[in-house]
Amino acid sequence: MNDSMRTCIFAVGLAATAGVGAAQADGQFELQSTNMLTRSDPFSADEELTALGAGVFDLETGWDSNTWVRRVQPLSGRQVLRFEGQLRLRGYPDRDELNSVLVTPRLQYWNTTADNRLQLRLSAGYSALSRDGDAHWTRPEAEAQLRYRPEGGRALETVFRVRANAYDFERANLQGLDSERVRIGVEQFFRPMDEALVVRLSAYFEQADADEDRFSFDETRLRGEIIWNIDDASSAALLADYRDRDYEAAFSTQEPFARADERFEVEARYERKLTERVNAFVAAGYLDNRSNIQARDYDGATFRAGFSLSL
Repeated sequence: MNDSMRTCIFAVGLAATAGVGAAQADGQFELQSTNMLTRSDPFSADEELTALGAGVFDLETGWDSNTWVRRVQPLSGRQVLRFEGQLRLRGYPDRDELNSVLVTPRLQYWNTTADNRLQLRLSAGYSALSRDGDAHWTRPEAEAQLRYRPEGGRALETVFRVRANAYDFERANLQGLDSERVRIGVEQFFRPMDEALVVRLSAYFEQADADEDRFSFDETRLRGEIIWNIDDASSAALLADYRDRDYEAAFSTQEPFARADERFEVEARYERKLTERVNAFVAAGYLDNRSNIQARDYDGATFRAGFSLSL
């Protein structure tokens, strides 16, 4: 079975899942689609750099369409099942080899205590990404979340997360990149003004064990975001994201030292509600990706402009 057939099967599976959910009278169908023109970093941190040569990693301008469909199915008590499917398309006119299709079916289970103070979320999914028509990687993934709201409302919320996944690059014939990863983290939400203001702080640690030690790494990530809902139709946001990643072994014979990356990104965003279901947004920022591997060292201004649709 080739990759195109697998992708078709995934897509059919997602549609079938939505159709089965639609037969349940007490369920709810949802769709979210974000479409934009963007200048950003389209590269996986796990690309095999030597396969593309030096000087090809930089910010690129292209389009990005990311659509999720889901069926939310209540169960007994406060339990909920969420059948979800993602289709993400990315295109870069000047870099056809970076054009990609990502397909992800996912199942989530939520359960909330009667006093609304604790919520458990479990999820399992399987992603397949292709680039320029060829298979690139597959990724099974599972995650557990525990959400704690000390007052039972959303004004103060702490989220503990554990995620495990496995990347398989075999179909892309990229040697040594297959890896098993575990990420743990905590998020803190503050909503002090009836959600007119939202502050979100996150800290994560991720460890990857790859087939070759030069692709195994430890990563620390810190992220902060402030969202101000100006009125019923508009909002503004400011975010900062920092990552520090250290690899275990010499990168190559030409660069006989372990790779180390530091990445910092800031962005300001404005969003405006156009209709009941359509929002428009624009964002601008700066990204600095520092690395001791020359081909991974770049920086520059970023932007996004587009619209989101919700059903």
